[in-house]
Amino acid sequence: MKILGLYNNQCAEPLFDYIEELGHTIVRFSDRLDVNWCKENEFDLTVSYTYKYIIKKEVIDALSNNVVNIHNSYLPYNRGAAPNLWSLVEGTPRGVTLHYVDEGLDKGFIIAQKLVTEGDGDTLASSYDNLDKNAIELFKEAFLYYENWTGMKKLAQGKGSYHSVEDTKLINACIDSYEMRITDFLEKVRKK
Repeated sequence: MKILGLYNNQCAEPLFDYIEELGHTIVRFSDRLDVNWCKENEFDLTVSYTYKYIIKKEVIDALSNNVVNIHNSYLPYNRGAAPNLWSLVEGTPRGVTLHYVDEGLDKGFIIAQKLVTEGDGDTLASSYDNLDKNAIELFKEAFLYYENWTGMKKLAQGKGSYHSVEDTKLINACIDSYEMRITDFLEKVRKK
């Protein structure tokens, strides 16, 4: 398969390396997508992981409506920005989700999900790394069943939550360092 890999963080590289090791062609891309470029390249699948741009409907259509995203949250909780931080702050289910991309932000049909727990001594960095590791594992497990993805898809249950970049500025101000322990971060957030 010819696969478009969308990303803006180096943590996505091992995922794309894995796809290449399976014998697929992967085109790694970090800029804003152009409809004509997408049409010209005729990708079989698009995988977004850490990609910072919202993918517009016309681009999704140009990519044959076969665009999936790996989101470091247990959807429908913590759609949008900083899902790792918001799951800690709000005490919502933590996890990772592989889902189809549609016009709604992190609202497409879910293919697979996995709950992820954190330890008492974890830092913000280790909690993010744990989600990242689980996200890549989830994709690898689900990719074995790629031919069945359309039959596996389901809607997220419940209302969930959404946080914008603007919402996240207040909690980001509480971070001294990503080596900060989760407990210290949460104590600082509660004081704000």
